[in-house]
Amino acid sequence: MDYRITNRLNNILSNDKISDPQRVCEVLKDELKPLIESYIQLDSDVKVRFKKDKDKNIFWIEFEADRIKPFGYIPY
Repeated sequence: MDYRITNRLNNILSNDKISDPQRVCEVLKDELKPLIESYIQLDSDVKVRFKKDKDKNIFWIEFEADRIKPFGYIPY
C-alpha cells in the first residue's frame, strides 16, 4: 500500500513540474510580447494570468496600448 501511495505522489509531483501554469504564463509573455509589439505600441508590459477552473486552465493576456500601428492596405 505504501508503495502505491509513494508512486502516485511521485507521478503527481512530476506532472506538476511539467504542467506548471505560472511558468507557462512567463513563457507566453516572452513569446507574445514581440508579436504584439509588431502591431501595437505598448504603454505597459504584457501581463499573462491564469485561473484553474475544475480541470481546465483559463489564460488572460492583458496589455495597454498607446496606439495601433498602421497596417496600410490589407487585401481581403
